[in-house]
Amino acid sequence: MSDKHIEQTVLNSNDNRISPSHVCDIFLPQDGLQERWKAFTRRRFVIAETGFGTGLSFLTACQQFTQFRQANPTATVKELHFISFEQHPLTKSDLIKATKKWPEFAHFSQQLHAHYPPAVSDCHRIVLDDGLLTLDLWFGDITDSIPQVWTNDDGIVDAWFTDFSQIEAADIHQTTKSTAALLKSKTIIKNIAILARENSTIKAITSVLNTHQQSMLEQSLTEAGFEMAESHSHSNNPTHHLLVGSVRNRQHQANSKPWFTRTSATDANDVAIIGGGVASATTVLALIRRGVNVTLYCADSLPAEGASGNRQGAVYPLLNGSNDCLTRFFGPAFFYARQFVEQAAMNSTFSHDWCGVTQLAWDEKSTNKINKMLSGNFPQELVHALDIEQTKQKTAITSNFSSVYYPFGGWLCPQELTRALIRQAQDTGRLTLKSDVDICGLKSTNEQWQLTDSTGNQFTHNTVIIANGHRFSEFEQAKQIPAYSVRGQVSHIPTNDTLSTLKTVLCYDGYLTPQNTITKTHCIGASYRRNSADLAFCEIEHQDNKQRLVHCIPDAEWPKNVDISANQSRAGVRCASRDHLPFVGNICQYEALIEQYKDLRDNQATAETVPIYANLYSIVGLGSRGLSSAPLLGELLASQICGDPLPLPHTVLNALHPGRMWVRRLVRGKQLGSKS
Repeated sequence: MSDKHIEQTVLNSNDNRISPSHVCDIFLPQDGLQERWKAFTRRRFVIAETGFGTGLSFLTACQQFTQFRQANPTATVKELHFISFEQHPLTKSDLIKATKKWPEFAHFSQQLHAHYPPAVSDCHRIVLDDGLLTLDLWFGDITDSIPQVWTNDDGIVDAWFTDFSQIEAADIHQTTKSTAALLKSKTIIKNIAILARENSTIKAITSVLNTHQQSMLEQSLTEAGFEMAESHSHSNNPTHHLLVGSVRNRQHQANSKPWFTRTSATDANDVAIIGGGVASATTVLALIRRGVNVTLYCADSLPAEGASGNRQGAVYPLLNGSNDCLTRFFGPAFFYARQFVEQAAMNSTFSHDWCGVTQLAWDEKSTNKINKMLSGNFPQELVHALDIEQTKQKTAITSNFSSVYYPFGGWLCPQELTRALIRQAQDTGRLTLKSDVDICGLKSTNEQWQLTDSTGNQFTHNTVIIANGHRFSEFEQAKQIPAYSVRGQVSHIPTNDTLSTLKTVLCYDGYLTPQNTITKTHCIGASYRRNSADLAFCEIEHQDNKQRLVHCIPDAEWPKNVDISANQSRAGVRCASRDHLPFVGNICQYEALIEQYKDLRDNQATAETVPIYANLYSIVGLGSRGLSSAPLLGELLASQICGDPLPLPHTVLNALHPGRMWVRRLVRGKQLGSKS
């Protein structure tokens, strides 16, 4: 019985006779996973399935793996990674209702419920039990989603759970319909094989249609590279056939373009990070969850003294109605950020409030921008429109504008969060924090990286991540990445009778945060000065922060009463990019790239892998939405370095690649100049 069939039974009846074994004894025990885990030689075991449904296969796998780890603490395999696809995801309320039938899974299902996302397309990563268990939940038609799952030359999946019983019995006599379904299955099988590792196993359920159709499915699996054992009917449901096979002599290569290749570290046990802000902290924690030893080199005496040092920062996604890479990145990134912060708050205290974010339609341009965004038909849980009266009720202040509201958004203190994450990492014993160490030079020596600080001291590490914001360009290897510095000054204003009632973050041509109840202040800002790294207080920018609030909300008196007389502010320098997306991944060798790809427009079919600096990575250019993006970017980079499945689709991964802007020009036949 498939999850889909059980889902309907669970949601529409009170039949308590259904148990997880009716689903999972098909896959887990018969696949011999316990024995495979004992002999497994890698850190992370990856299972993938073709239909999430109620999540029963996932929950049972979590339980079995956790029990295995408890019984075999010295086993090499440490983590379970589960990839699942779902075209018609349950709502959270229906998922909660369904999984209540199985209280034995409560420990796992409660974590799943807490971070289960709305139906936004693409991949949603959910981390359970501090990284012991990871779920990649791909929402959308599997025929669209599965080709978007990244893999390297070796594949990423160790065991496949597949269900081809979606071909309805009613289709048996409808040749065109059933043949189309079989062709769809053949396309899915091809991609299943591309993702499968050598010796990966497959269990495939299929309805008994007729001998010819059954043979077609088995032939497709064989042609894709699976050695199939004799098929048989499953004992619990004789109307379902069970096909069993495994991969032998895998021939498939990586499924990414050679100029967007992402490689893991040759030795991921020793990683140095140059930085100290929120991007560094999230990456540190993601690596440590994987058992990696990390050294963080911070130029300041404490972390988060730079752009991550503000008192309050808004957390909400950057969306539009185009379904482009910007939206496809920031939607899932925002939900992961929310998950990450909530998990961090279980172990640390830092100022934050999920009060929601309200974005005003304060002029014609902003109104058009909001209308375009709403044309994307996002779930109400992500963003929805408010009229003038609803906006007033939601914010508790008068603006006389309509708006859009992000109910899962809010604000947090970046400095407190960053330092809390660093402390959590130090508590594991795997992080070494070197403060007041300003790394200014990198040199590759004997397959390692030699780091030199401003006083001439040298340090050696296997793998290095550049995460120092706008100062990335001080390193010869990274200086050609086309990111730039942006100075921003935020004003700190005392609360008053009106401001103290503000319920949400308010965005206009700037932003205003609700009261921080500890400091009794609000933040307004921020100024924007491109290619400036000046940190001195600027009276003009301070005045302009207030003036933009007054200008955008002219019909209300309260903006005019904002008190900036104390000249309390903070300036920081962000690192940004022209396309509003960061640069995350392997750092490319610029000179070698432009020489190798000088004729890329006409020779794409024979292009070789992009030249990179081995074991050197960047996470820079996060711009003004770093709080919404840094957690997923840190998870992405840690996944790449450790050779794990990546939490974003190919299209988005390409749009984050450090070499993307150079390659775009070369593909169009444009030339790039040599660096000076």
